[in-house]
Amino acid sequence: MIIDRIEPIALRIPAPHRAANIPAPLAGGDLCLTLARVTTRDGLQGYGECLSLRPAMQQALFATIRDAIAPHYLGKPVDQKEALNLAARKRFASFGRSGTVLNALAAVDIALWDIAGKASGQSVSTMLGGARRSRVPVMASLDKYDHAGRTRQRVEQALACGVAAVKVHEASLEVVEESRRAIPAAVPFVADCNNAHTLADVRRDEKRWAAANLLFFEDPYWPPEDLLAAPAMPGITIGMGADFGSAEQMAVYTRAPSIGVLQPDVCMLGGLSEAKRALAMLAVAKKTPAPHTPFVGPAALASLHMLAVTEEEGWFATVEAEDSMDPYGFGLTRWQASLPVPTGPGLGFDPAPDFVKRYQA
Repeated sequence: MIIDRIEPIALRIPAPHRAANIPAPLAGGDLCLTLARVTTRDGLQGYGECLSLRPAMQQALFATIRDAIAPHYLGKPVDQKEALNLAARKRFASFGRSGTVLNALAAVDIALWDIAGKASGQSVSTMLGGARRSRVPVMASLDKYDHAGRTRQRVEQALACGVAAVKVHEASLEVVEESRRAIPAAVPFVADCNNAHTLADVRRDEKRWAAANLLFFEDPYWPPEDLLAAPAMPGITIGMGADFGSAEQMAVYTRAPSIGVLQPDVCMLGGLSEAKRALAMLAVAKKTPAPHTPFVGPAALASLHMLAVTEEEGWFATVEAEDSMDPYGFGLTRWQASLPVPTGPGLGFDPAPDFVKRYQA
């Protein structure tokens, strides 16, 4: 199968409607999706996605797929997808080994895995080594509220939906503590600080962070390189790594005693070809993989397949969305107890054509 066409697709999905009883987040706005549709000469199509979120990043990623990544792939065989991914990394290495170029690369790479699965009649999880589970528990991934009362209110609403775990994106320890009070001790809880603190900040409040009983403490401080020399903190498991662009970059951080969880992001890694290598590396290093899942498109399906094959059960972190934002119609954007792992060939689903047409920017 020879790659004939690569089309970037920009979608702009209106922000979800919030009922009067749902608090407003600190920042809102439309959801920007950047997809790639790859077509072979015999007419088989696959879909991929890169992480864009914001309009400015969407424009940059759309152009990178069209003008840099697509020419590298056109006319090449689909069955060389992993070799082509490595060749692209080497070709564009002078522009960085993580970031926009690799994020754009992911959209094409994921689409090729989708095509390969459709051609062979295999699901992506089968191609990754075989699914260990048929469903993946859902973790509600909250927007940032920066307010103890509003965050707690949203946490309680998420728990009422029956989710298996909760993640908040809050830097304030007081907000995290108030969220913890609303969450039963048996329910896994993650606090993502988006690198807001310093090591000294966390050390100062170490006992309070430990008392929050976090499943893991995500991206606690800046610079993350300080984690490499930091000793483990009793009662605190640190998770990080969603911004890494390769298995090799992630492997450096497996040696840090303070880090217990690494978060491979299928888009920031440059696609399933590298995510496969990252998962294998983490298994050897005996570090817990927690795939990063801020997606609602093809990357979300790819992430479900990744979560299906890990030895240790993980959670699909579902962002704040609504059913109308689901390109597939099986509840992917809904807070609930668990999600099914697609069993069809490739990723398992294509985006609904009317969804793409309705939201195409």
